[in-house]
Amino acid sequence: MKKILALSLILMIFSVAASAQRGPVRHRTCNSRQLTRYEKMDLRHDAVRLGASQRLARRDGIVTPREHMRINHQKRNIRREAFIYRHNGRRPVI
Repeated sequence: MKKILALSLILMIFSVAASAQRGPVRHRTCNSRQLTRYEKMDLRHDAVRLGASQRLARRDGIVTPREHMRINHQKRNIRREAFIYRHNGRRPVI
C-alpha cells in the first residue's frame, strides 16, 4: 500500500512539473477577433443576398446607377456588420 501511495505521489509531482514547464494556458480573449457560429452564418447569409442582388442587376446586361448604389450600400452594410461582429467583445464557443 505504501509503495502504491509513494508511486502515485511521485507521478503526480512529475505531471505538475511537466505542465508548469509548458507555460501559461492562453484562453481566447475578446481581442482574437473570431466570430461566433451565428455571426458567421449571418454574414454568409448577407453575402448570398448580395450575390443574388448582383446577378439580378446584371441580368438585363445594364447595371443602372440606382442598382449600383443599392449594391454598394449592401456591401457597405456587410463590411460594417463584420467589423461590429469582430469588435463586440464576445468570445466564441470552443
